Amino acid sequence: MKRNRSHAAKVASFDRRDRLSCRSPSAPPGSAQEGNSAQSPDSKSQAANFAGCYKLQMGRWWPWSLGEDAQFATPPNQIELTLQRATEGFAKGQLIIRQRPSGERSWRISYWMLTGTNKAAAIWSSGLSGVSINFTKHGYELRGWAHAHFDSWRPPHIARVTAVRIACQSAQ
Repeated sequence: MKRNRSHAAKVASFDRRDRLSCRSPSAPPGSAQEGNSAQSPDSKSQAANFAGCYKLQMGRWWPWSLGEDAQFATPPNQIELTLQRATEGFAKGQLIIRQRPSGERSWRISYWMLTGTNKAAAIWSSGLSGVSINFTKHGYELRGWAHAHFDSWRPPHIARVTAVRIACQSAQ
């Protein structure tokens, strides 16, 4: 006989899986964080396949809305994934994300990294809250899931995200 798990048990189970999947991936081999500023030719060409400007289309947060806290976990509407590496701070050695246009809310920390073949992660943080997105490349689009994070415990929230490539001059 099947037993129905309580809602709290389901959320706790989801929370454990979510924390495991939301860990920031380790620095790619050969990155500056590994102590070697050289990059392999393969990782450079893979990063070049992702680099460019994108318009982000966010789905709704699940399992329920973030309410007023959505402002602390919503990435910019338009971004540029650059091939430039940060030279200082928490993101040192990581690839820089530029927000387009630059007048929107600014994030203290924003960077992206390759996490596998045709996969990348983008991270925005104020130092206390933010969002990470794990993307998979599908042609000229990047598709994935956003994971909100806060400095205090709250149930995990995820949202579907599609990043559509746009011309960089139109992103300004």
